Amino acid sequence: MYWLFFILLGALSCFVINKKFRILPLALVFIIFGAAYTTNYINYQMDSSASQYNYKKVIVEGTIKGDPYWDKDKNYVFLLSNVVINGDSKSSEVRVKTFSSAAKEGYRVRVEGKVFPIMARPKYQISYAKVGIINFSQPPLVRAKQTFYLGADRAFNGDTSAFMKGILVGSRSSLPQPLQDTLSSVGLSHVVAVSGYNLTILVVLLARLLKKRWLWGSLVASLLLVWSFTILTGMSASIMRAAIMATVFLIASYYGKQVSVLACLALTALVTLLINPTLAVQDIGWQLSFLSLTGIVVLSPIVVSILPKKTKLLSELVAITLSAQIATVPYLLYIFGGYSVVALIANLAIMPIIPILMLLGFGLAIVGIFLPNIAYLFGAPINKLVALIFSFLEYLKLQENFQMVISPSIASLVFWYACLLVLALITYNKKPPLELVSFQSGEQLVR
Repeated sequence: MYWLFFILLGALSCFVINKKFRILPLALVFIIFGAAYTTNYINYQMDSSASQYNYKKVIVEGTIKGDPYWDKDKNYVFLLSNVVINGDSKSSEVRVKTFSSAAKEGYRVRVEGKVFPIMARPKYQISYAKVGIINFSQPPLVRAKQTFYLGADRAFNGDTSAFMKGILVGSRSSLPQPLQDTLSSVGLSHVVAVSGYNLTILVVLLARLLKKRWLWGSLVASLLLVWSFTILTGMSASIMRAAIMATVFLIASYYGKQVSVLACLALTALVTLLINPTLAVQDIGWQLSFLSLTGIVVLSPIVVSILPKKTKLLSELVAITLSAQIATVPYLLYIFGGYSVVALIANLAIMPIIPILMLLGFGLAIVGIFLPNIAYLFGAPINKLVALIFSFLEYLKLQENFQMVISPSIASLVFWYACLLVLALITYNKKPPLELVSFQSGEQLVR
């Protein structure tokens, strides 16, 4: 009732304050509402979490979420969602480690073991668990993904197939640990993680194929693709951000409207924080995602204006990469205390190849479902290309002289982003904000 009183007081004060200063009580209303909503959300999460079962032996029923995998200690690991612990439904997810590989994604299972709190997500883990399968049925999307995996395994060798699964649907479970370590050390982990990059490429390709011939069908097919892909890959914070932005853009484009990127970004942040208001302070991935995208929107036009005009495509690529790095590297240094300069080189060298690999990999995986011999024949050059890419990344990994070890203070971090904000205000005061051009007004699509 106290929260409601302050919100109503702020809202009513808008009618008695000068129009010029009306933004102040409105801002206060939203701050109070955000504090109230976040408090209630945290209280609910605490009440419905599995914390009361820490260090206790329990019986857990749940649905396997994502691809199970073998870790380096030969444990079979999977994540349980929609869990029921000792007969009580809980909002928490639980990681399970066992020695049996019979459980697959989508199965409903019964797990017996002792719950332990862990620092990493999902915060609760059961080791040496006894696992029994309650329901073997898998959702249609999961079955479709498994069929796609089969096609990829038929078309490519082991490492290439695992890499293709990663760049297409964000599956890292089958990617060998040495390759994961290589990608991580050169700043390319995001390539095999579910991100808006994967989703954007799929939407752009589909839109280009359909929009000239069937505009309404392009919208429906694109929206189905966006949300099917989002559900299929686990609805992480980064992919939810991309899905919401893609939805706003697609609907606006269908009606021939232009959408401000900054407005779209703000709306996406609002929606994701309504779903989970703790993301802004607890999820580094969410923070880096919005920092990088904001950096690209704000800084890339400035960087492009400095670079040579003759090589437009290369200049745009360099501008996008540099803008994302300028926006995120100071925060990464503050959080982790180090950053490797080879990450910039790796991104500039590898990222232009990824869309081509995604297109070829998706096509050959589909062919591999029906014509495995032909798919494997055409997949041989891709195997060599992927091996060459990882050889190059291994070389970059060994360049230890390019490692920066700096721990900036919070004051220097605030100063850096304040300077970027001033630069953005100066830039956007001189020209209108960047807009996403609609399907009906030209060929350009959001990158």
